[in-house]
Amino acid sequence: MARIVFWGPNERCTGNTHSVIAVATLMGITHKATSLIMQGNYNSKKIESSFTPYEELKVSGALNNSSLGISALIRLVTSNKLTADAIQNYAKPILKGRLDILYGMNSNDIDGYNDLVNNFPYITRKAAEIYDLVFIDLPKTLDKKYIVDTLADSEIIVCVVNQDAVKLDTFFSTINNKEELKNKNKLFVIADYESKSRYNVSNIKIKYNIKDPIYTIPHNYMFADACNNGSIVDFLYRNINADPHDYNGNFINSTKQIVEKILEISKVKDN
Repeated sequence: MARIVFWGPNERCTGNTHSVIAVATLMGITHKATSLIMQGNYNSKKIESSFTPYEELKVSGALNNSSLGISALIRLVTSNKLTADAIQNYAKPILKGRLDILYGMNSNDIDGYNDLVNNFPYITRKAAEIYDLVFIDLPKTLDKKYIVDTLADSEIIVCVVNQDAVKLDTFFSTINNKEELKNKNKLFVIADYESKSRYNVSNIKIKYNIKDPIYTIPHNYMFADACNNGSIVDFLYRNINADPHDYNGNFINSTKQIVEKILEISKVKDN
């Protein structure tokens, strides 16, 4: 089905990984669609350690286990044996029947990472054969071919930026002028959003003449702590019914708007 890439043109922008974690996990909690969350970053364990404490991952050896996640899939890719079922078999369930995570490339396998780079869009297409939604945390910038190819091949691009004058200028200039991004389903998302900033959504839309909606994922230190502690699922479950006007409820409500828009664009049947 649909591949949803979280990406930004500026490598100094923050919040990309936290955004995909928040949206994918909330999707799994609030909807029945089957989802996979994966990444194209080398030796980043931010996604894995948001669901399982980092120390626990290290002790278990999961971070360097070539029989898990993308590391295992690469061997199937290079031998032309990759199937959609294999992707699900090598993924770890987070929310049973709703959300799986595919562990990233381990730090000792640079050759495997090169194979990943050469085959990344193919792997995401295979994943989309078995999952309703594939959430992809893609490295920022457009300086690598596999990043460009993955963006061009995806169904939805979630373009992530911060409330920074210089980054906003680069962001909208890139989004509007790059051929790979034209005629794509794009969602603009401001990560770590502060509503009282001078660079709030209303002012940004006016300054850059933006007619499309701009979504936000508010800054929330409790959410960030939950990601650091490997307890993101517990955090979201605890706050799922929070008042939209309180600190955590505002975070949940804003993230839900992105979840619902992705479901609308992807036309996934949530039953």
